[in-house]
Amino acid sequence: MRINQLYGRTAIRLALAFSVLFVSSVFVLFAILYFSLTSSLENRLRQRVMEAQDALAGVDREQGFDNLTSVVASEAASVREADSIFLLVDQKGESVVGNIQQAEKFSGWRILDRAQFPAIQNIGKPDDRFYAIWSPVSQGELLVGANSRVIIETQNTLLHGLIWGVAFAIVIPALVGTHLAWRAQRRIDVLGSTLSAVAAGHMGERVPIAGSRDDLDHVARQINRTLDQLQRLIQSVNETSSDIAHDLKHPIGRLRQRLDMAQASAQSVEAFREAISAALKEIDTIVETFEALLRITQIEAGAGKKRFAPLDLTALLGTVADVYGPVIEDEGHSFEAALDGPKAMVQGDRELLTQLFANLIENAIRHCPPGTSIGMDLRAGSTEITARIHDNGPGIPEAERDKVFQRLYRLEKSRSRPGSGLGLSLAAAIADLHGAKITLGDNHPGLSVTVAFPAIAA
Repeated sequence: MRINQLYGRTAIRLALAFSVLFVSSVFVLFAILYFSLTSSLENRLRQRVMEAQDALAGVDREQGFDNLTSVVASEAASVREADSIFLLVDQKGESVVGNIQQAEKFSGWRILDRAQFPAIQNIGKPDDRFYAIWSPVSQGELLVGANSRVIIETQNTLLHGLIWGVAFAIVIPALVGTHLAWRAQRRIDVLGSTLSAVAAGHMGERVPIAGSRDDLDHVARQINRTLDQLQRLIQSVNETSSDIAHDLKHPIGRLRQRLDMAQASAQSVEAFREAISAALKEIDTIVETFEALLRITQIEAGAGKKRFAPLDLTALLGTVADVYGPVIEDEGHSFEAALDGPKAMVQGDRELLTQLFANLIENAIRHCPPGTSIGMDLRAGSTEITARIHDNGPGIPEAERDKVFQRLYRLEKSRSRPGSGLGLSLAAAIADLHGAKITLGDNHPGLSVTVAFPAIAA
C-alpha cells in the first residue's frame, strides 16, 4: 500500500485527528499549569522577601539602625549560592552593608538580573534573577531580593514534560492508527474480493465475519444479507423465466396449430371465425399472464403505497362477500361470512386489498370440487387484525405451502388445469406491501389462509 493510500484510510485519519486534539489539550493544560504554578511560586517568593524585610524592619525599630546594620551584614555573609541579595544604604544613598555594592532605586517590585551585581558574579548561575523591593528604615533604605531559580527550574521541567508528552501524543496514535489501518485494509480487501467473485458469477461467495462486532462486521453482515437476497432473486428470476417459457409454450403452440389449421382447412367464413376466436382466447391468456407478472413486479417495487389511507377492513370484506357470494353459489359451493364486529382499521390501499381477498376466494373456487363450503371471518385485536379465508376442500400439502407463493408455481406439474399460477403470488406481494403476514394452514379438512395486518387506531 502506498503512503498516500495509507493516510487516506479512516483509521489513520481518526488517529491523526485524535492526536491533534490530544496535543491541543496538552498545550492548553500545560499553559494553565505553567502560568498557575509560576504565579504561585512568584507569590511565595515575594512572601519570603516580605517576611525577611519585615523581620529586618523589626530589628530596626526595636534595636536601632546599628543593630540592623549588624544583622544585614550577618545575613549577607551567610549567603553562599546567591539565593538572596541584601543592600542597606544611608539617607544619602551611600552603601552601608550588603552582599551587593549598589543598586538603582525603584518603587514596588522589580526583577533584577545577576549580571547587574559584580559582587556576586562568582557565585550562583549566570541566568539567576532576583525578585526585589526597596523599603524605608530609620536612617536609610533596605533592598531585599530572592533568587527565582526555583521558578526557572520548574518552568524548564514543565517544558521538558510538554516536549515528551507531545512526542508520545503524536507517535503512539500514529503507530496505533497505522496498525488499525492495515488490519482494516486487509478486511476491506477481502470484502472487495468477495464482491468481485460475486460479480464474476460465483453467487455462493460470502464475506467472512471476523467476530469482532465492529463496523466492518456489521457491514459484512449487511452485504451477506444483500447477497442472499440477490441470490434468491436471481434464482427466482431463473425459475420464473423457465416457468414463463413452459407456460407460454403450450398456448403459443396451440395458437399456431389453430391458425395453421384455419389457414389450411377452413371451408367457410364461419369456420375461420371460430378458429380466430379460439386464437384470440389463447392470446388473452398469454396477455393475462404477462399483466399479472407486471402487476406483481410493480407491487413489489412499492407501487400503491402513495394511495395508502386508513380503511375499515370489516367493510371492505363485506363488500367482497357481497360480490363473490353469488359467484360461489353459482359454482356449486356454499358460502358463509362471519364479519359482525367493530371497525377493524388498517392502513392500506382499498383496490389492492380487494384484489388480495378476491384472489384468495377465486383460488378456493377454482381448486375446490362442487359442494365445498367456503367461509370468511375477521378477528380484530388491539395490535393485530386477522382475516381468514377457509374451505373444506382438498387443501394443500404442508410441503407445498411455501412454494405456492412462488410465481407461476402450480401443484399440477402438468399445468393442464386453467390458471397462470400467479394468484397467490399476487396476494403475497400485496400482503407484504401492507406489512401483513400471509400464512397457509390446515382447516381439518381443507385449507385456511390467514392474513394478519397491523392494526391502527380507529
